[in-house]
Amino acid sequence: MKITLTSLILFISLSAGAQKFELGFNGGLSNTAKPTKTLYDGDEGKWTYATGLNLHYNINRNLQAGLDVQMTRWERKTEWPLYGTNNQYMGMRNVDYIFAERALSFALRFNYVIPFEARYEDFVRSSLYVGISAGAVATGSEGKIEYARALPNSPSDFNYVSKYQYESGYGGLLGAQIGYSYYFSRVIGVNIEFAPKFASVKTTDSRYNHANNTYNILYFPTTLGLRIRLGKEYDPQ
Repeated sequence: MKITLTSLILFISLSAGAQKFELGFNGGLSNTAKPTKTLYDGDEGKWTYATGLNLHYNINRNLQAGLDVQMTRWERKTEWPLYGTNNQYMGMRNVDYIFAERALSFALRFNYVIPFEARYEDFVRSSLYVGISAGAVATGSEGKIEYARALPNSPSDFNYVSKYQYESGYGGLLGAQIGYSYYFSRVIGVNIEFAPKFASVKTTDSRYNHANNTYNILYFPTTLGLRIRLGKEYDPQ
């Protein structure tokens, strides 16, 4: 309890100094690499949405710490050969694997910031940053299996699995980020960021003798967004 109170008092005292907060709203695209430790992996990643909210605290002109909340979808696809009841070849069929309908992550971030200061301006116009992050991820999925018919007039036993959705789960998260921010004024700016993340997830999926109840996955959110500076004016000097 004493440690918590000491940390809170330290944070408040730092906030009252000549520092500044940066609030970010980001949106963009994400893709996934092949997961490991799972029965299904997919041959090709699919582009999905990525959206997030983050708040950073400028410790000094070169160090930044913050919290990032992000949501995306993990999905890959592959092709399976389909054979009929008499072992006749019926061609290749697309199959989608949805590892997470919604992957919600919470991560602490630490960035090293390189400010670019323009002559005759009394605020930092733009900056480049690189950093690391660590946190947790929760996945939301319904665990459905969808079927499709091979041909419009084929019998029901020619149905095949067209989509396999994993069950919900949770796990740990490690990541890195590199980004660039440009400010049009003291308050409003834009930001672009590439932030690959590695997640290790445990689910409640008991199908196929629990073959898909744990997996590791690497994904690559790339976002563009709005940055807003808050708090007391930050002095780059």
